[in-house]
Amino acid sequence: MSIRAFALALTAVSSLVLTGCGAGERLAQLNPFGGEETDDPNAPADSDRVSVLELEEQLSSSLDAGPVRLPRAYVNQSWPQPDGYATHAMQHTAASGPLTRIWRERAGAGSSRDRRLNARPVIAEGVVFAVDAQARVTARSLEDGDEIWATRLREQSREGGGDSWIPFVGGGDQVLRFGGGVAYDSGRIFAHGGGMTLFALDAETGAEVWRAEALTPFHSAPTAADGRVYATTDDNELLAIDIATGEILWTHRSIAETARLLTAPSPAVLGDVVIAPFTSGEVVALRAQTGTVLWSDSLTRTGGLTPLSSINDIAASPIIIGDNVYAMSHSGILASFDLRTGERVWTLPAGGLHAPYLAGDYLFLVTTEAEVAAIDRRSGAVRWITQLPAFRNPRNRSDRVSWAGPILAGDRLVLASSRGELVFLDPQSGDRLEDRSVNAPVFIAPVIAEETVVVFDDEGRLIAYR
Repeated sequence: MSIRAFALALTAVSSLVLTGCGAGERLAQLNPFGGEETDDPNAPADSDRVSVLELEEQLSSSLDAGPVRLPRAYVNQSWPQPDGYATHAMQHTAASGPLTRIWRERAGAGSSRDRRLNARPVIAEGVVFAVDAQARVTARSLEDGDEIWATRLREQSREGGGDSWIPFVGGGDQVLRFGGGVAYDSGRIFAHGGGMTLFALDAETGAEVWRAEALTPFHSAPTAADGRVYATTDDNELLAIDIATGEILWTHRSIAETARLLTAPSPAVLGDVVIAPFTSGEVVALRAQTGTVLWSDSLTRTGGLTPLSSINDIAASPIIIGDNVYAMSHSGILASFDLRTGERVWTLPAGGLHAPYLAGDYLFLVTTEAEVAAIDRRSGAVRWITQLPAFRNPRNRSDRVSWAGPILAGDRLVLASSRGELVFLDPQSGDRLEDRSVNAPVFIAPVIAEETVVVFDDEGRLIAYR
């Protein structure tokens, strides 16, 4: 080896040594989290340390809650609004059969990268009406699943432009849509596919009756009651529309919120009062005739440990029963209000994406942490809590499982999951009675009418159980 070659080899070896030892040690010294771990003499003992996750308030059961007594089951002939009746209080619906699958039919396109299926179907006059992820409305027989009619909600004045400033609209045939909703009243279907137009269709034929335009895409599912249709847009504007003509009667604008969840809550209506949920976390009571604000409250919550938990969107539809209103935000507040004054009766640390189900004196709900709870609606006392799987991989807390529901079908609480499960729980105790496989993810809560439970899976199939 020549002297020059030897010098080069020595230089290379020296560089490796410096890289492996000297430079590494210097870098370790610069890294505040590097180096050998040493105990902090001022740190509390391990037994005294508390996980930050434990600082979150959580639901807990109470002996103050009496036994769950359900009202007598009845056969509801329809599920006309996204959350049942306009009040969203469905009580104990009957399902005397074993809930075996009687038909399964495709009702259009399912979710994809740029479209989301989240419109809960409705049932009326023995027909199931559903909106798919491409704004296509189908009507199928509840008895056998046969298609009666299908039509697409075409927004001709909007599509094809491709230059809209609104992020959800534009691009010709590749219009981005997130959401949708459908409701039934007086022989008409009221539906939107996440665009700026609300359509009224003839329920027997699917023919268009009228259309109403908004300035921004519709966000909430519509509620039709007492001659008006109520729906909220993406910029938190509630529209009251004449059910006969499509004329916009009044509007109410809430605080705009840029972050929201891809759900479709709907306003609740009882007589002269409309209870509207907004993505800002506001719950507003308005007079149905004029839109005058009666009272408002905010279910916002600060201090969320994750960006998702800090979203205050009221993703679940509110409920009206008697003189009480119940509303739940995603960020973790469930509250009972006095319908007349808006005064809070009680609050609980529970957040969810789906409307609680009311039967008798109890609310049944599933939280974002996959806890199913029975809550005394008069006192707020929790009778029982059942933990469902919250993650596919519990050890790493990864791949979260989403649960939709519940509904009460003949002494069984029914929930569906993003893992394609259909789970039955005992409403008295919360015990898990039975599991079924849907064979596809489900993000939309089931509905029930004429003792038939209908599930809308994320691939766009309607499945009926009786």
